[in-house]
Amino acid sequence: MKRAINLRLEENVIVMLNQLTKELHTTKTEVIEKAISFFSKQNNLKHNQLLQYAGNLKSNNAQRMLENIKDDKNFKDFELDL
Repeated sequence: MKRAINLRLEENVIVMLNQLTKELHTTKTEVIEKAISFFSKQNNLKHNQLLQYAGNLKSNNAQRMLENIKDDKNFKDFELDL
């Protein structure tokens, strides 16, 4: 079940939204839903890129890396014995 919400968008975003609805022959709702879904997938992909190294790290190095990331999200200064 879809719920109504209110949004305030910049004029240039509204123009792009209208253009996309015409080009794709769809609704504004569909365009916004797909955009949010795409953004969410891209955002999750960035967060999961660390997993590509999982097979290359020893257990203690991986654990130390995760602890360092949790301790300081802005500055990740650590060493790995690879």
